[in-house]
Amino acid sequence: MTADTLLAFLFALAQRGVDLSSVTLNYRFDDDSDVESIAWVGEDLYDPETNRTLRSIVFQSNNWQEEN
Repeated sequence: MTADTLLAFLFALAQRGVDLSSVTLNYRFDDDSDVESIAWVGEDLYDPETNRTLRSIVFQSNNWQEEN
């Protein structure tokens, strides 16, 4: 999945009247897995040649920054 695909999905929900500020983000590996709440999103990997072009973001269920 790309960030653009996620943005389009969220935009479509907002266009249907969904209040995105009240929607929580969760993750599960498959339909039989436990649900994990996503508590943080951050920049992940950059291109190996220049280390300047963002290539991925990461969702985390626990982030030490929230605790400090």
